[in-house]
Amino acid sequence: MEPAQIPWFPAWGIDFYKPIEDSKKLVETWLEIRPSERWVMISGTVAASERHLWSVWAQTTRNEEHESMVARSIDAEFIRILSGTHQIRVAFERAGVRNGDEYAWLLYLPMHPGFDEYGQSITYPIEENNSNLETMAAESMTWLEGDLLTARPIPHSDGPVRLGIGEMPFERIEASMLTHAAAADL
Repeated sequence: MEPAQIPWFPAWGIDFYKPIEDSKKLVETWLEIRPSERWVMISGTVAASERHLWSVWAQTTRNEEHESMVARSIDAEFIRILSGTHQIRVAFERAGVRNGDEYAWLLYLPMHPGFDEYGQSITYPIEENNSNLETMAAESMTWLEGDLLTARPIPHSDGPVRLGIGEMPFERIEASMLTHAAAADL
């Protein structure tokens, strides 16, 4: 049996013109220009795959839907779960952009489509105006001094180290990062 096809997560890679010199200033700019708190910027190395991003999104929006978020905002909750921790400060240190980073991901967190009678997600959300999201991401890249990175999230050897998991063989990165995110609410 073929594995199910996972749709692309609404993610745009930004390749900075030069490595980040002042991450605090970059984040301040991002918070001013982003269209809403449903937009998140994370380090380029901490997104292992579409499956990883959708898994973190599912837990984040489930917490939002059930009013059980640890963080005060949806973007911070996503970063917290991605980082596998209850501590918001630690989450941003792990998954946020840092000085020296050369690329990052701009993510849009769609609203959750709801649950069936068994508590399972109905489906992946479908954004009706994806071109509008692409335009917003492109405009943000101009303000953040970067260009579109023509790639999709893939495992990176620095990802598990950055998230506090540690070094591991390449073939175990995605599974380890999925497990790490799942443990955030334990």
